[in-house]
Amino acid sequence: MSRRPGALLPYAVFLLLVAISWNRWIEPFVDTGRELMVPWRVAHGEALYRDVRFYYGPLAPWIAAGVDLVAGRSLAARIALAAVIALLHLEALRRLGKRMLSPARASLVTSLVVAVTFFLRPGGCHLFPYSLDTSIAVASVTSALLLVSAASSRRRDGVGAALLTAALLTRPEIGLAGIAALAFERLLAGDGSAKRRLLLVALTPIAFAGVVYAVASAGTPLPILQKEGWLTFLYLPAEFVSVYTSFAGMDRPGLRGAELALAVIALVAIGLWLLLAALASARARVRSAAAGRAIEVVAIGLLLAVAALRLSPPARIREIMELLPPLVRAVPPLLFATAAVGLVRRLVRRGRATFLDGIPDSALLVSLFFAARLFLAAGYVGPYNGFYLPLPLLVAAVLLLRASDRLPGRLAVSPAPAAFPRLVAAGLALFLASRVAALTLLYRHPAWSRVETPVGSLFAAEPVAGATRAALADLAGRVPEGGGMTGFPETGFFNWTLGWRNPLAQDQFFPGHLDPAAEDEAIARLERDPPEAVVYVDVLTIGHGRAAFGKDYLERLDRYVREHFAPAASYGPGAGPEPRIGDSNFFIEIRVPSTSR
Repeated sequence: MSRRPGALLPYAVFLLLVAISWNRWIEPFVDTGRELMVPWRVAHGEALYRDVRFYYGPLAPWIAAGVDLVAGRSLAARIALAAVIALLHLEALRRLGKRMLSPARASLVTSLVVAVTFFLRPGGCHLFPYSLDTSIAVASVTSALLLVSAASSRRRDGVGAALLTAALLTRPEIGLAGIAALAFERLLAGDGSAKRRLLLVALTPIAFAGVVYAVASAGTPLPILQKEGWLTFLYLPAEFVSVYTSFAGMDRPGLRGAELALAVIALVAIGLWLLLAALASARARVRSAAAGRAIEVVAIGLLLAVAALRLSPPARIREIMELLPPLVRAVPPLLFATAAVGLVRRLVRRGRATFLDGIPDSALLVSLFFAARLFLAAGYVGPYNGFYLPLPLLVAAVLLLRASDRLPGRLAVSPAPAAFPRLVAAGLALFLASRVAALTLLYRHPAWSRVETPVGSLFAAEPVAGATRAALADLAGRVPEGGGMTGFPETGFFNWTLGWRNPLAQDQFFPGHLDPAAEDEAIARLERDPPEAVVYVDVLTIGHGRAAFGKDYLERLDRYVREHFAPAASYGPGAGPEPRIGDSNFFIEIRVPSTSR
């Protein structure tokens, strides 16, 4: 009776949050256009990389293209595909946790990971990720960590190799990180047969993926692969480096360091409070078990009150409460610090099995790789948190629970505070409940509004929802069937939902996506094959500050469009005769070819 509900708890949390966030997973004009349009264009015969620019591996667009061929243009079908991958990721995390903790504790920490990371906006929601490639890669590597261990069998190694191949074919750097971590663990193992099977686990995926990449790249000039294709991860433009630096928190290390210090202070304060409560409970239990339990209830009740205050602070202290960073901000740095201590201990004690007791080296190394992507800025916003944070958070929670078991025995006090592990677990459960409550407040806010499209409905926040509905209705009557449309910085949502082609090779126009030569090519394509409509959406780039299309980058492309396409309509609170991207009020502007053409 206790094991089965415990094992199902992560899935219950997942389903609860699916219901709470129902159909609110899509960001229509941030990465969604690329995720929808690239597979659809591939399904209709355009070649990936050569005809359609794409920065990741080919596997995810090919899989999504297959879904489009079977189900047609259907938001429900695409969401179902993402949900399958999310559930595989969840199960891999649950089983990894079970390997390191008791079943009940593993279910608790996995549920916490789901509540903290699986339903983040913008872009980090597993039900419609900013990048299906990233979702597949992280889920595949996490599953491979579960299957491929030092004592693994040949069959498990074969499945693990297939998973690592999938990771290489989506995000090469993530696949290589997983292979390196598993190879390191395998080489240090004492099992000779396991070392011999390393060829299957490590080199076979690399060789197979190399053949697939060669086939997928055939006919595509090398400069395109380097600048706008899967090789971009080896030739990162300065703008991409800026994005990664920003999401790692290294763009403003002073501010991020101060936020991290606040998060660490809050965690230490919570830990000390629980420890003091455990000590008090131990002393009270000498006289009365009920008194000891009452102290524990009061301790957790106070944390509950603080969590409620954090969720819904009074107006007079709201600004102060908003300055407090998420507690998970401390996960990556603390994980690195703990791993460093484990490394030193392993060097001193050469017979030590792993860096950290009970945690596989491969899982630790991959979690450190993911944590490095979020080093000073892990939290509840940004697309990377949803996919790079789950494994580090799982490992950090495991370390916390295991440390809570050891601490009572190391305290030279009598009676020993045996309640401490129980209080720490209760604190994590409270953290889980507070995250569910926070997501409920986010996704059930009255600003959400339904947007109907020919391929299914979704909910978006106002004023985006109202402007999107009006633009969809306008465009549906303005562009003929089979017509062309493009837009900036990203409007593939309209192309895909209405079934229109894009005459350009790109479906996104953010800083670093087009160099001067590619910008010239885009202008030439518009000259040769002018679309029936060009759409501007007031969306700023993420990670570049307030970089606005046409003002801060791609000015020549913007100038050409404005000279050759006249305003026809605009919608949203920022609508006007000549709205510009970067204006304070959101708008969607539709432009059509000038009569002089």
